[in-house]
Amino acid sequence: MARRFGEPPERSPAAILSQVEYPISRDDLSMAAAEAGYEVDTINFLRSLPDRTYQSPHDVMREFAEAEARFGIGGRDVHHRGDLGKEAVETGSSPTRDPGHS
Repeated sequence: MARRFGEPPERSPAAILSQVEYPISRDDLSMAAAEAGYEVDTINFLRSLPDRTYQSPHDVMREFAEAEARFGIGGRDVHHRGDLGKEAVETGSSPTRDPGHS
């Protein structure tokens, strides 16, 4: 995908966001990337976004972190926002609790 070192940033998934008109659906966004000659990995990355209509480039960018996690990019251990608090519930720990209070 175009997010690796040595590849031009204008071929990254974010680059297509300024080349389309909004509102745009996920499928139309990935189709626009395909028609513009983006790499298959970039197109598939865009297809991994939630299936909805996006109102602006910023609207799409908010979904990139979760899409990266689903798509397996970045090598980071990223949790889906649906899992917030899950670890605390399962382990009984509370990482948000004030350490000065019990």
